[in-house]
Amino acid sequence: MTKITKDEYNDIQDWFRMMENLTDNKRRELGEEEFRRLFTKCRPVFVRIADSYIHDTHTAEDIVDESFIRLWEKKDETYTDNWEAYTFRIIINRCLDYLKARSIRTSVQMEIHEFRNRMQMYEITSLQGINPDRIFAAEVKDLFWRCVRSMPEQTRNIFIASRFEGKTYSEIAADSGIPVRQVTSHIQYALKMLRRALKDYL
Repeated sequence: MTKITKDEYNDIQDWFRMMENLTDNKRRELGEEEFRRLFTKCRPVFVRIADSYIHDTHTAEDIVDESFIRLWEKKDETYTDNWEAYTFRIIINRCLDYLKARSIRTSVQMEIHEFRNRMQMYEITSLQGINPDRIFAAEVKDLFWRCVRSMPEQTRNIFIASRFEGKTYSEIAADSGIPVRQVTSHIQYALKMLRRALKDYL
């Protein structure tokens, strides 16, 4: 969790005490400008707390601002004796929602990227675009396998696992003990070598 100075701690405690001490009627009468002024005083602390969860300062600022809007819109109908827990719960829940959405988005992007790489490999190994009058399939296969054998050992193993064993990037990463992004880099390097080796036939 992010470190909070004594002054910052006092500021946010003042905010929580103020909200808890207001009667329901007084809270309803509280103007938006006054509400914003009191909240803005604590905003940097809330942003740092959100940032400690999501590690993205700009998004943390958006989350805190959205949380302020939520607090303002619901202040007349919120009944709680613990505004500290209520405020943090709103901010943290929005952080969790963001992380879940980002995780899903990253997963989809990875699947799309993996599909594109598989399509590139299909084009290479099926010899699409080759002029049959200029080259025999046996020659191309020979060039293909010579290129594969010349790859660095780990790149070659990862490429074969992906292309010929049908393993996903995640499975290869787990088997190899490396991050998925490194698997992606090895596949991209293998494809680059193959395109260069077969450039006269593609």
